Amino acid sequence: MSKLFQRKSALLTASLLALGLANVCSYAAGTTDAKKTIDIDLRSAVAISLPQPTSALTPKPFETKDLKKGWLIAIPGNRPIATPAYWNGMLFVGGGYGSHEFYAFDAQTGRLIWKITTKDDGPTAAVVEDGLVAFNTESCTVMVVEAKTGKLVWQEWLGDPLMSQPAAAGGKLFMAYPVGSNNKNVSQAPMPSGYTHRMLCADLKTGKHIWTVPITADVQTAPVVDGDKVYCTCFDGTTFSIDIKTGKVLRKEASNATSAPTVSQGKMIITARKDENGRAQEGIRNIDLARPVTTAMMPPPIVALGPAQYLNGDGGVAVEHSKLASMDQAVGFAAAPESAGLSKAKNLLGVDSVSGAFHYQGARAVVNDSRIMNAQGSYINSVDKASGQMAWRAEAKHAKAAPGSQLFLPAALGKKNMYLCSQEGHFLALDQATGKPVFMYSTGQQIAFQPALVNGNAYFGTNNGCLVCINTGDRDADGWTAWGGNAQHNK
Repeated sequence: MSKLFQRKSALLTASLLALGLANVCSYAAGTTDAKKTIDIDLRSAVAISLPQPTSALTPKPFETKDLKKGWLIAIPGNRPIATPAYWNGMLFVGGGYGSHEFYAFDAQTGRLIWKITTKDDGPTAAVVEDGLVAFNTESCTVMVVEAKTGKLVWQEWLGDPLMSQPAAAGGKLFMAYPVGSNNKNVSQAPMPSGYTHRMLCADLKTGKHIWTVPITADVQTAPVVDGDKVYCTCFDGTTFSIDIKTGKVLRKEASNATSAPTVSQGKMIITARKDENGRAQEGIRNIDLARPVTTAMMPPPIVALGPAQYLNGDGGVAVEHSKLASMDQAVGFAAAPESAGLSKAKNLLGVDSVSGAFHYQGARAVVNDSRIMNAQGSYINSVDKASGQMAWRAEAKHAKAAPGSQLFLPAALGKKNMYLCSQEGHFLALDQATGKPVFMYSTGQQIAFQPALVNGNAYFGTNNGCLVCINTGDRDADGWTAWGGNAQHNK
């Protein structure tokens, strides 16, 4: 064989290998066939002229240009409003970070049913279980009240700050809190090195402590319950699985995770960060919970990988940086206290303020029978759950948000559509099978949390302190009754 031929063969082999690697990288980055990529032109969204409320806490009706009906309620304080919780014809929602109010409204009419004043400020999104509404305040108390009346059942000061929501399941409440608390009821046992928080399991009806478990940081958004286990992603990217009955830690993985997990059919789905050439990227990781953490096997690949510039700043939080700073200053935080433990969150997520952590939700995935879907930056991804291959990718065009920001909030799911809000004020539905838009609206008001869906109605809050209801005219918009879908945050 001639040297010339060998050189040509070597060059051809190298070229093929390079092409193969390029194709692998192309797939890993979540690129798709052009026929499968959907452009979503946000300019075609139907504009909604939200009414100016004449008085606070009084519903103001409106109608869209395509004859959809809705109402708006102005909640005092002009603060971002979290996902409302639904139960038995009622909506439950707090007045936002820095407020001392929590409300119950009639879900159909918007009529105020009851209002309570909290001792501490900053009520989170709520969950409802067994006729009890559970939420916590950023400073610094977990509360359980009667859903029908708002009457206090129990409350407990856990520590300052509390930056995540509670979860509830099977008569138990799950909540993260910082160590070093002056509360004598919480565990004062020595903590492992590098651990700053604990997960509490308490009786939902009485508040009695069942167990506490050390965790490495506060929890991203909320704990997640599936069956007899509670899962969480901490702000340092570590994921935990804990046995509910015993409090035993079953799994702990340093995953660079950037969202609360979704657990489905023995798999834990997270989004995770991966840096390449100094650039932040994010994608979906589908973890088999039967796989031992100590295995020598390679971790499952990150699919739908895409640029994640928002993880290097406040772009992952759908509230303007200046507003986050002013909200913290208003409650006495010139900077995040040491107890918040946010130094690792800054490196992983770009979050370094208490209000930023309070509002952070990431690119959390949702799951139907066959697909995993999420929104990353201006992209919306649909990945086949079994193969990991991209089913479709949609890209929002003509967004006004800063380039590289996390445009959409985590999706809520109906049976056939996925429903999304954007930080620019859009509310849209996409067909889960194809990614094509079903409808798109633009409210003109910024939004920071995902919607709730009940009986064809979509409910979401705006960043200027309003609760909005839109009747979609489609019963598909149903069954998503809290942030994450239910009291377990796992739907």
